[in-house]
Formats: sequence, structure tokens, C-alpha cells
Amino acid sequence: MLSLSIGWGIRGNYGHEFGAMMPGMFAAIAVSLLSGRADWRQRVLFFAFFGALGWGFGGSISYMPTMAYTQSGQWATQVYGWVTVFVVGFLWAGMGGAGTAYAAVESRERITALFRPLCFVMAAWAVEYILQANRGDFRQRDPLYWLDSQWMSANWTLAGLFVWELWDRRLRRTQWLAVCAAAGAAVGWIVQTALQATGMAQSLVNLLVRPQGDLSAINPATGRPFDPNDLVTNWPQLFINLGPHFGWFIGLMLGIAFFFLWFGKWRSGSSLILYITLGSYIVFLLGPVLLTPLFSSVGGFRMTPPRGDSWANIVGCFAGMMIYMRRNGLKPVGYAAVVAGVIGGLGFMAAQLAKILLITPGNPAFSQNPLWLRQWQHWHSANWHNIAVEQGVGLLYGLAIVLAMAMLANRLKPPAAEPPIRYWTAAFSVFFLLVVLLYVNLVKNVPDWTRVYGTHAALPSTMKAPLFPAIELSALAWFNITFLLMGLCLVAILWAHHRRPLAIVPPGWVGRGQFLYLIFLWAILIGNWEKALPGFQEQRLATEWVMMVNGLIVTFLLLYFGRDDETAPPPSMTAFQPVVRRALRIAVAGIVVGMFGFTAVHHALYHGKPDGFGGRNLRFGPDADWRVRPTLKNKAHS
Repeated sequence: MLSLSIGWGIRGNYGHEFGAMMPGMFAAIAVSLLSGRADWRQRVLFFAFFGALGWGFGGSISYMPTMAYTQSGQWATQVYGWVTVFVVGFLWAGMGGAGTAYAAVESRERITALFRPLCFVMAAWAVEYILQANRGDFRQRDPLYWLDSQWMSANWTLAGLFVWELWDRRLRRTQWLAVCAAAGAAVGWIVQTALQATGMAQSLVNLLVRPQGDLSAINPATGRPFDPNDLVTNWPQLFINLGPHFGWFIGLMLGIAFFFLWFGKWRSGSSLILYITLGSYIVFLLGPVLLTPLFSSVGGFRMTPPRGDSWANIVGCFAGMMIYMRRNGLKPVGYAAVVAGVIGGLGFMAAQLAKILLITPGNPAFSQNPLWLRQWQHWHSANWHNIAVEQGVGLLYGLAIVLAMAMLANRLKPPAAEPPIRYWTAAFSVFFLLVVLLYVNLVKNVPDWTRVYGTHAALPSTMKAPLFPAIELSALAWFNITFLLMGLCLVAILWAHHRRPLAIVPPGWVGRGQFLYLIFLWAILIGNWEKALPGFQEQRLATEWVMMVNGLIVTFLLLYFGRDDETAPPPSMTAFQPVVRRALRIAVAGIVVGMFGFTAVHHALYHGKPDGFGGRNLRFGPDADWRVRPTLKNKAHS
């Protein structure tokens, strides 16, 4: 719990998928080392790797509006807000629990096999990361922009999978790829031509395409209704730009997809990635895209319009993961995901309620008494928000992992025998965590170091090389060069250790897990401190300093309790279903209490008015966000 709390507090400063991977890694290592199970300890690197990937899924979801909904003072929005808070927490912890549980349940042979297609997918992700490095504040103008979702990430994942499939089959039957592609393009062209000839094309456009906003609403900036051409739609601009080429292009893509789905073998666990990716596509298309025209009066079938709809992608990922686990004899992974998701959803709701209660003292919306306001002025300036909502919810997310994995630890029998660990998969995991994951987070420090605070920046924006004044590079370039050298150094160390064990690497898996945990922990804690240091004020003590103290505590706990001679009793229970059913009943009761009870608490305190914190996001009514603040092409993306 403390591991995930620290990581979640740091995640608040780095954000998104890469930030969310860090707490997942910490919690998974802690579970592995302190479980007392030798089979789990031997997989500590896999726990770290898949725990990080699992928690990374939720990092793409827009969750701040859901919290603001619960504080809006509008009954309908607040009731809806508590449900969405649960959904976000469920998805985040559910996928995180699935990743952690997968490392415990799946056979080692199949886990190591999965690394091969994963390498191809991660190579595709690396290309996507580089191409998106310079995305600006007007990404909605990009022809590929589609409700600010993760559909392009799904495309890149499929691209990596398709290349893997071709390589794994040694290019067999590739002649059919050209046939399927050509046939798909021909059918697509014929269909579009027929629709245009019969006049049905425009009717389909009118039926399926909707501007994402209220055309009757007044734009506060102009005093006139919003320009329909300035609004995004529920389809990407690319489809409009293709014009007469739309049919054959989409047919070509579908033909290629058909080839891989019909002829693909999807070995080495690549079908797991395929299930997750196709689930992401299907739910996104069925929900925010195709159902939106039916719900135009309330802003579409969208969770937090006009914010992004990655929630639908992650719902699909969760569904695809559950189907795969059920079909491949891995039901315990699904059970753990549900239990973790329920506790995570309820934990997020509890943390949000705590925030509402904690902002009440000294809140001008509650009372205008000057003496009372002055007494609580320091309280509101102390950045306790990070402790309550970031580190606090991280603690509860950690509880979700503790209980889900405890359920597995008490029921899963250790494998009778497992094949030797393939060194390259262990080395790949270490490299990914200590180089890739650290880099994609710490590289975000550079803008803070070079930003001018007052009259001074902590780091020059450009610097000349020592002894060679003709070489002048940006601070980012120097950072990248340094990390590249660190990566090469680690590769050399891993190679040398494989050739002849190095004395610095502990011989036992508990020691190795502790070594990895503490290196990453203190690297990111110090990096997180350095990110805040240029503009540091006393308010940051509630975040950076508190996390440093928690880091000291967790360092002691990990070293003191993580011992090779500490073993757990053998599993004594077998049934999962009663625990899952109980969790689902608790989930339903918790959602109902949150919808009405927590909303009633807010109304009792603020009498139907907003509490003044977190903005006033509204989902319903004439002032709903999607009506008065839609995503505009000529305005920076929010």
C-alpha cells in the first residue's frame, strides 16, 4: 500500500501512462517479495514488468472532470460524477490487478514466450512516442485526432503485432496479403461509388456524423453561436479529407486486417495483445462514435465531454483481457482484476469524499467569517490535496492489490516444475524499468529546469560541449545523450553479469528484487524533487518531502521484512467465486451509497452550490461543459 502511495504521489507530477507505470511496478515488487512464496519471488522481475504495464493502461483516462462533477452542486451531475469516479478507479485498479496477477498465474514458459511479440509492439510504441514528441496545444487540428482517444495507440499496437506475425510465420502465404488488400480496396471503392450514385452517402453522413457541441449555444468569446466548422466531430478529420478515396482506403485497411485475422496463428501469447487491442477498438467504436448521434441532446455517449474518450478504449481493453483469460485457463487473473477493480473504484470514491470534507474548513463557499478564513488560510495553502487525493488514493489502490493478490496467494498452488529462466527476458525487464521507464518520466524534468522563474532558470536552454565550443546542444539533447550512455552502460553490465556473475548483484531473488526496487525508488524520488526544485515553495513540502519520508519508511520495511527465510503456509483454499460475488455485491452497495449518500453530504454542506475547488465542471444542463466549452479547432486544447 505504501509502495503504491509513493508511486501515485510521484505520478501526479509526471502523469499519463508512463507516470502510472511506476506505482504499479513498486506494488508488484512488494507483493512478490513479501508474499513468502518462492515461486512468486523467482518471478519478481516479471511482477515488476507486468505490474507496470497493467497500471499504465488507466493513465490515458481523463479523470479530473469526474472528480469536479461530484463537487459541482448540481444533483444530476453529482450523482453521475460518483458513478464515473468509481468507473475510473475500477478500470485503473482492474487492469493494474490483472497485470500483477498475470505474472503470478501464467506459466513461466508462456510468460517468457510473450516477450517476443512484446518486443515488436514496444518497437512500434517507440515510433509512436517519437512521432508524438512535438504534439502542440492544437492537436485537435491533426487529421488523425479522434475524440482525443487512444485509437492511434491501438493502430501502432496492431502494426507491431502484424510485423511480428509475418516474422513468426517466416513470411508464409504473404501472397494472400496482397490479394486481400486488393480485394478490400476494390470492394471499398465499389461500395462508396454505389452509395454516392444512389444518394445514400450523404444520408449516412447525416446519420452518423455529429459536431461535438451545441450549435444553438452561444460562444462566450464571440457572443454568437459556435461555428459548426470550428467544432470537431465524432469522426476523425482524416475520413473527411480522404473524400473520394475514402472507400478504397478503408477497404484496403480492412482487407489487410482480414488477412491477419484469417491466416494469423498468433502464437507466443500474441493473442493476448490482440484481444486487448481489438476490445479497445470495438468498445470505442460502439460507444463514443456510433452511439453518440443517439445521445446528442446530452453531449453524446461520452463520459466527460469535451474531454477525451480513452475510457472507452480501456473498457474494451479490460473486456478483451477478461475474455482471453477465460478462454486460456487463466480465470484467476480475471478474478483478481475484478476484486482489485472493485476496491480501487470504491477507494477512489472514498478519497474524493475525504477531499470534499477536507476543503470545508476555511472554505469561503461555506462561510465568509474573516477570522475563520484566516485561521484556515495555511491549511488551504499546504497542498494537502496531493496527500489526500494522490498519495491517499494510492494507498487505497495499494489495498486493492494487497487483497486481490492475497486471494491468489491463498488459493493458487505452486507449479510442480518450471523451466529455467531465459536470461534475455529478465535482462529486458531490467532494461525497460531502469532505462526506458525512468527516461520517459524524468525527461519531463527538462522543461522545468530550463523554465525562467523570476529572472533565473536552473539550467541554460543550450550549452556548449567541454573543450569544443563549436558543439552547442540544447539541454534536452544533453539529457538524451546522458540517458543513452546510461542505457549502454546497463546493457554492458547485464551482458557481463550473464557471462560471469557480478559481485554487486545479489545471489537470491529477494535481494535482486530489493536492489531493483530501491534503485528505481530513489532515482525517481530524487528526480521528482529536482523537478520541483527550481520553483520550490513551502507548499511542496506536502508532496516531495512527505514522499521522501515515506520512501525512508518503505525502504526499511522492504529490507526488514523481505527475507529469504520468511515463507508463507501452503495455499489452503480453492474457491474464487464466493470472494468475487461478495466483491460485486459490495461494489453495487458502494456505488448506490456514493451516488446518493455522498451527494447528500455535499448538499448538506454547501446547499446545492459548488464548493469552489476544482472548477465547476457540469455534465448536464444548459451550462454543461460540452455546450459552453466544446473543443474548438481555433483554440488551444484543454
